[in-house]
Amino acid sequence: MKVAFNGIGHVSASFTAEGGEQGMVCKMADNGKVIPCADGDAFVGVMELVRGDIAGVQLHGFAELDYTGTAPGLGYTNLAANGQGGVKVLSGGRAYLVVSVDTARMKTIVEL
Repeated sequence: MKVAFNGIGHVSASFTAEGGEQGMVCKMADNGKVIPCADGDAFVGVMELVRGDIAGVQLHGFAELDYTGTAPGLGYTNLAANGQGGVKVLSGGRAYLVVSVDTARMKTIVEL
């Protein structure tokens, strides 16, 4: 049996978007508008679908994200955007619940 986190607590909403693509972490840029994060930014969610200037953004629930640098620790870990669409460990970042880390694929599952 394999443990899965898909769909648990999943909440998403539509925003206008400037740039970005599926799977990238994003931040608020203006009223109802998101943009991809720069290195070190706090992120509000993950772009699930981008069509033109509209993005579906996952705001809550478990999401699989790419990471760079040091592997995140399990449990509550401070994370921020890495400027490449994924995340990185950052001591001044927001604490997220990390439930899985795949060091071979450089992927982590995080509760948003």
